Amino acid sequence: MFLKLAATGRWLGWAAVVAAVAAAAGLWLWWTHPLDDGNDRWKLVAAQSSVTYGQVIATGEHDAWAVGWDILGIGAWLPMADGPHRPTVFHWDGDRWTKSDFPVERGDISSLAASSPSNVWALANDESGTSVLRWDGRTWEIAQKLPGTAASLAVTADNDVWAWGDHKAWHYNGATWSEQGVSFSAYRVSARSASDIWALGWALDGEASSVHHFDGKAWTRVDVTAALPTAPPPSDDSPLDPTGPRLGAITADPSGIWITGEIEASSFLLSQTGSGWRSEDTSAKAGRMGRDRPPVPDGKGGHWFLGSTDFNGDDSALAHRDPSGHWTRLPSSGELTSLSAVPVGPLLATGVIGKAVPSVPTWPRSPTCHRPAASANAPPSPPSPSGRSATTSCRPTRWTASTPSRCPRTCPAPPRRPTSPKLSR
Repeated sequence: MFLKLAATGRWLGWAAVVAAVAAAAGLWLWWTHPLDDGNDRWKLVAAQSSVTYGQVIATGEHDAWAVGWDILGIGAWLPMADGPHRPTVFHWDGDRWTKSDFPVERGDISSLAASSPSNVWALANDESGTSVLRWDGRTWEIAQKLPGTAASLAVTADNDVWAWGDHKAWHYNGATWSEQGVSFSAYRVSARSASDIWALGWALDGEASSVHHFDGKAWTRVDVTAALPTAPPPSDDSPLDPTGPRLGAITADPSGIWITGEIEASSFLLSQTGSGWRSEDTSAKAGRMGRDRPPVPDGKGGHWFLGSTDFNGDDSALAHRDPSGHWTRLPSSGELTSLSAVPVGPLLATGVIGKAVPSVPTWPRSPTCHRPAASANAPPSPPSPSGRSATTSCRPTRWTASTPSRCPRTCPAPPRRPTSPKLSR
């Protein structure tokens, strides 16, 4: 399969998905014509199976990267089989996706971070350790070979790069690398500046995850125990989880600190937007967030989340929380595995998207064709491709068997669907 890129309809405005898509013929957009790929919520824009379970990151208004892997050897031909991996990488320049090449032939990409389009870093892990890779705006190169295995990465500037492993941290100051011991093994990291870095980690194997902060000089453990939710009483069907709440992913941005987590089969959001921490049950609002992908800022104080619609968290949904705490959730009819947002532009995701299951509309007492009113709580819509702000779309009323068909369609014809950029080598 090859890479191509896509957009969405409904209240999401413009969005994109980098995915391997099993789209059936005859899928329908919210309007009245079928889509070749995707559904009425997501449009396939880059079909490349190697990034299905990879990661996508937007590094600028017209710049993004998607990484994944190909299976080598006999595992590439046998269903459900695995084998050696070769990392893959694709670049978006604001117009089209192009296949690039890493300077390593084997391994997996465990983390991807950037401070600008010309300062992108990645960690490639194989049997020999971790290779720190850097994109300088022209080519990928091996910047450093670490003696251990690193799983997390944070980048605030050309001269401030961090990588974390098992109770170790490596720092690059623009000239040299240094290694230091830390009291935890970081698995998720988010940085607001060189003196404001947040991490989730374990102090010991089997211990509950914890929050840590770096102020530019030293790491300290942040006590969030009082704000964490408590588990329901144990039963024969649901024994007590000895590790307690599990923290999944973290985002530190100007609006605050946002941490997703789970306790038993319930999801929660832990946040600090002022002087204290608070916890919010998100199970009914966003569904399970078991993918452990960090909240994605929407640029207006709100955040996007990879939620779900089923108990196990397999059927993905795109959830949005606005600054006032109002949630909106939209099923994706597939499995999304990572999410990123282009500044003042589209949403990007990796995953598998299939046919959308239409939601059941609610009808007024008398059948009318109407232009949906804008909601004060609606998630923000990114700008249109022309650069103009997106407005509330007009969509014709959809009919049920009990709805009279005498109501004329008063909405104008939908705008012409843009052509998907094609992959070039």
